[in-house]
Amino acid sequence: MTSPAGVAAPPSPPALDALSGLLRDAVLLAERGTATPADIDTAMRLGAGHPTGPFTLLAGMTADQQRGLGLPGQQLPETPAPDELPAADTGWTGPVGVVGTGHMAGGIVETVARNGRPVRVLARTTASGDGLRARVTASLDRAVSRGRLDEAGRADVLARVRVTTEPAALAGSDVVVEAVAEDLHVKVLVAQQLDAQLPASTPLATNTSSFRVADLRPFVSRARPVIALHFFNPAQVMKLVEVVVPDDVDDGAALRATASAWAADLGKTPISCADARGFVVNRLLIPFLNDAVRLHEQGHAVAEVDDLLRTGAGHPMGPLALIDLIGVDVTVAALESMAAVEDDPRISPAATLRELAATGRLGRKTGAGFHTYS
Repeated sequence: MTSPAGVAAPPSPPALDALSGLLRDAVLLAERGTATPADIDTAMRLGAGHPTGPFTLLAGMTADQQRGLGLPGQQLPETPAPDELPAADTGWTGPVGVVGTGHMAGGIVETVARNGRPVRVLARTTASGDGLRARVTASLDRAVSRGRLDEAGRADVLARVRVTTEPAALAGSDVVVEAVAEDLHVKVLVAQQLDAQLPASTPLATNTSSFRVADLRPFVSRARPVIALHFFNPAQVMKLVEVVVPDDVDDGAALRATASAWAADLGKTPISCADARGFVVNRLLIPFLNDAVRLHEQGHAVAEVDDLLRTGAGHPMGPLALIDLIGVDVTVAALESMAAVEDDPRISPAATLRELAATGRLGRKTGAGFHTYS
């Protein structure tokens, strides 16, 4: 939904009502110091595809309109002047370690390798490593077919990717990014394995979308920097990276500067946020999707809910279709993870989500969720 000048038009009143929970949450995150209003707006535009960030929307509303959405109708949190980060040192210019062989890991591997850096990929098995290389190759082949990469460039990128099943082979990496299954037990096992094999100075970055760095910290030696670098799927396309450097990391400001500069050098837009479950995008997006399910439960058809946000707010995809794309089970797990540390009934998974998950209607990957797919 755009104006004739190409500027995003304000959402319709019904769409604004559907967005009211997200807008309240955005104000809450800014008040907590999770991220600045400017970074929250950037995150929702680049990470969720929303045409306008929540604070830009709120800035165009009157106090009465804000109160109508359950907001106090008072002055919104202002974006503070950014802290002057220390200049990044020589930075991360060398090899990068990536742990995992799924789609997210493959996207990160391709992103880094196309940037000219060697990538060392830790796979559980030779077969899974071969699968990752095949997916990266197929993605590069598509880039060649579309004229975005030539054959020589394709060969150079593939030559930078080395797959191993030995954790010690990741020694010498500037940073090691784990992109394994979104299961805390699995991530803890990986973190412990890496901690035992890598020099204590090597930063370990989690690509988690649901957990906190603090959830991994107890399982890693105190000397090792542990941070989050949350890429979005597909990582080779999506521009946002959420950079999370907890307060207890030594020289945290310098490390944040280095990590942010590294992400920017990869062609990404980094934002800085606090170590809270869901960070910015998922903490705002997933409860909003839950709100949309409850709107459907109130008697609105699936197509009606999706059309409301697509045509009424300019979202690239309706919220129920987006749940199908993410996965009903993944959405439920993300809500449960947030609900475990935040007492808010709104974050508890809607009944319909639980029913779909129980019957195996998980979305596109099973052929049916809120919608049916061929």
